[in-house]
Amino acid sequence: MSATRNLFFALAPDPALRRALAEHAARLHAEWGGRAVAPAKLHMTLLFLDALPDPLPADIVVAARDAADTIAQAPFDVFVDRADRFGRRVGWLGCSQVPATLQSLHDALAEAARARDVPVRREDRYVPHVTTMRDPRRAEPHAIEPLRWHVAHFELMASAQDAYEVLGSWPLRA
Repeated sequence: MSATRNLFFALAPDPALRRALAEHAARLHAEWGGRAVAPAKLHMTLLFLDALPDPLPADIVVAARDAADTIAQAPFDVFVDRADRFGRRVGWLGCSQVPATLQSLHDALAEAARARDVPVRREDRYVPHVTTMRDPRRAEPHAIEPLRWHVAHFELMASAQDAYEVLGSWPLRA
């Protein structure tokens, strides 16, 4: 079986927010069990592109970067205010409501990527979240004290062993 890497656009937290997310994640892990995600890997997925062969196809990475270059949106705030799960596989922190600005950024990236033939995973709806654990055993979804996330840039990332590889970063600007 050949090796693959996940390619995706994401929001990366600043160091203070990463610490706050890691504290919430540690509390959830103590309550819910499962396998914790390393703090260095905490991010909010903006748009999952695909699982691709390793090494990543250069033409797809270039096309994804070209798609990101087209984005013109002002910075905005997101509030992480919910601990939840996807079935029995993933525990996460996220937004109880998807902010229109975040949905707009997601949609613009998806449209730009598809226009450049970048593979984009089909989804029923966008659920902004930070994966904090795998296989939680006693997950009980609930509200958390809101964490303000000022979104001033987004990144193209690829999965890697210890932390994600950043393949590009784009500032948000009006």
